[in-house]
Amino acid sequence: MTELIVQAEGKLPVLVDPGEHGGSKLFNEKEFGKETFYRLRYFTVKYEDGEAKTDLANIASISYDEAVSLADTVRSDGKTQGYIEVYRYRVSDDGNLIVFLDNSDDVYTMQLMTLALLVISMFLILMITLVFWFLSKRIVKPFEENARMQKQFITDASHELKTPLAIISANAEVLAYKDGENEWIGNITSQVARVSELVNELLTLNRLEEVEEISDIEPVNLSQITNKVADSFTEVFNGKNVSQFRDIQPDVIINGNPSLLERLISVLTENASKYVAENGEVRITLKKDTRYTRLTVFNTCKLDSDADYTHLFDRFYRPDSSRTSKTGGHGVGLSIAKRIVTLHNGSIEAVPSGNGLSFNVKLSNKLKLKKKK
Repeated sequence: MTELIVQAEGKLPVLVDPGEHGGSKLFNEKEFGKETFYRLRYFTVKYEDGEAKTDLANIASISYDEAVSLADTVRSDGKTQGYIEVYRYRVSDDGNLIVFLDNSDDVYTMQLMTLALLVISMFLILMITLVFWFLSKRIVKPFEENARMQKQFITDASHELKTPLAIISANAEVLAYKDGENEWIGNITSQVARVSELVNELLTLNRLEEVEEISDIEPVNLSQITNKVADSFTEVFNGKNVSQFRDIQPDVIINGNPSLLERLISVLTENASKYVAENGEVRITLKKDTRYTRLTVFNTCKLDSDADYTHLFDRFYRPDSSRTSKTGGHGVGLSIAKRIVTLHNGSIEAVPSGNGLSFNVKLSNKLKLKKKK
């Protein structure tokens, strides 16, 4: 429409029949309709000899000064068409004529529709949220009950296993005392010890998963604990001709549960001692920055290209055939380590790096002190 008015030099073009004037037309009735030009509100600004002349005959809502101001703004922008405020404008090829078409009704209608859509959308979102809120309790309840029953089963089974394991162990000791040590008694004793250790680990993990936050938090010298645990595995590393390297920042103090933090470091170091390659190396690093204390335990090992190391912290997960019972692991220790880290507002990840596997731990430096009541 603005193009038609520009072509008509600022005036409304005449409605003509396509068959008249040899078929020449500016527009036709079928394209715009007879009522179109009775509803149009527009004005023009024409520059002649540096002076702005306006035609405001078809609009009553704008003054001469406002029209010239809009035209000057359009000329300074350098655009040939676009929108300014509620007006659609077009500039003639020579730049001397600017047509402004009032689109306030369309803008108002669009705003009203947008508001209506927003209100309807908010209402629908609210209704959907309420429906999901009411249904979620029913949907989630079976899963919560199932998880609770699984934990209860593990706890009950672990307690029930303790008694027969103790009896088997005692009988094996009696047989060894009466008949002397032999291969079969040794197998019984070692397997009972292994199952007993697994039962204890499952009970520990269940207890940790039942609590949302740890108590008995106090300042802990993590450097001393890390060195203490690493020292306890020195003979194990020496037995496998493993080189041990430590880069432990002295006097790293964080708030935490000392026994759980020692268990965390012990689990990671023990894991490294089990799976480190012969004549390989183990590196333990401890650093503290502004937000986190970072612990890294690396050991050389054979990596499985098909393994998903994000699952190492799942119960009983073994990434490859080499992680079998002959190493002495149960697949529960790393689950305990992850839970301890989570309770200390931290994170842990297993990252294959080069010729080995690195366990990277981040512990929060902002855990608040809390003594057990």
